[in-house]
Amino acid sequence: MLIVFKSKAAAEIIMYAEHAKLLLDIIGKDFEPADAPRGIITAEQVPAALSKLKGAADSALAKTRAAQNSVDANDDPGAPMSVSLAQRAYPLIDMLERAQKMNREVVWGA
Repeated sequence: MLIVFKSKAAAEIIMYAEHAKLLLDIIGKDFEPADAPRGIITAEQVPAALSKLKGAADSALAKTRAAQNSVDANDDPGAPMSVSLAQRAYPLIDMLERAQKMNREVVWGA
């Protein structure tokens, strides 16, 4: 299932439900009902949501950098790389920053 994030401050963001749920859990928002989740981050909630998401992304980025620095010379350079939390969170962080500047809410739904 795909989830669409919308705000009058930014372009729509479309992501898989499993990734959206992870980001919304970090922010502290429910992902219900399971068959058609929808919700809102009000303009008043945007700064706190942005702070939580940035903190989680920064932590994930630090872990990714530490892991990259410890790559062994024998590791397979052709092995697929996973997408980090920071990379998944960036579009929503950008939307929340724009929403904060324009004092707008962010909504999501299936």
